[in-house]
Amino acid sequence: MRLDDFQPVPAEVYNRDYFLHHMEGADDFEQTRGGVLSPRLAYALELAHVQPGQCVLDLGCGRGEVAWRCAQLQAEAHGLDYSRAALEISAELRAQAQRAGMVMHLEQAVAYQLPFAAQSFDSVLMLDIVEHLYSPELLSTFVEVHRILKPGGKLIIHTMPNADYYRWGYPLYRFTLGWLGRNLPRDPRQRWYRGETHVNVQSPVSLRQALRTAGFVSPRVWLQPLNNSPRMRWLIGLYPLRWILCNDILAVVAKG
Repeated sequence: MRLDDFQPVPAEVYNRDYFLHHMEGADDFEQTRGGVLSPRLAYALELAHVQPGQCVLDLGCGRGEVAWRCAQLQAEAHGLDYSRAALEISAELRAQAQRAGMVMHLEQAVAYQLPFAAQSFDSVLMLDIVEHLYSPELLSTFVEVHRILKPGGKLIIHTMPNADYYRWGYPLYRFTLGWLGRNLPRDPRQRWYRGETHVNVQSPVSLRQALRTAGFVSPRVWLQPLNNSPRMRWLIGLYPLRWILCNDILAVVAKG
């Protein structure tokens, strides 16, 4: 399938209500306006090791709290999204950054046609955008990210859910809760707000292969429980249950 052969998820789906009330981390954002990051954002940002003076892109920036935090770390921060609502919300944080003398830029564009010069970024973060891009979009996006990264620059990814969880773990989880008297929908996407926007759910294997196809060598891809209860984290830690019960996929890959 080529980019011209399908219609992407409409940008209008991602409106203010989505970002401020339903997107993961909305409660933290409402209470702190970006002052506190949700666990998955905080963990992924730590992996980037952002340093003063670096040029960092938050691709699919949403509310903009990650780009804002990068600006606070004295990096040249860029946030990009194709949703106008996302950029309107992010603009509130950009105004705060500019008043404090920090550098934070915002761009509206699609992920697979990035308006940046080659080899211009030290780090690119793709946090919970992968699952919203159809396969041709995702591959073209990875190629574009490879183009704009400096030699040695890093791409950091967080995506969920895990396709292996959908395939094997969720039916087991649903059966167990059903036995305990709690009924869950047969389709796991029905448990989440606008789950139909998850058009390209990945497994660690498929994500690693897509990165290699785009030109990244030796991507590090792993499963990391980030939002689970202590009891669930213990269960996920048991091999081989982690492969079908862990829902958070992370990747870090450097441009050679």
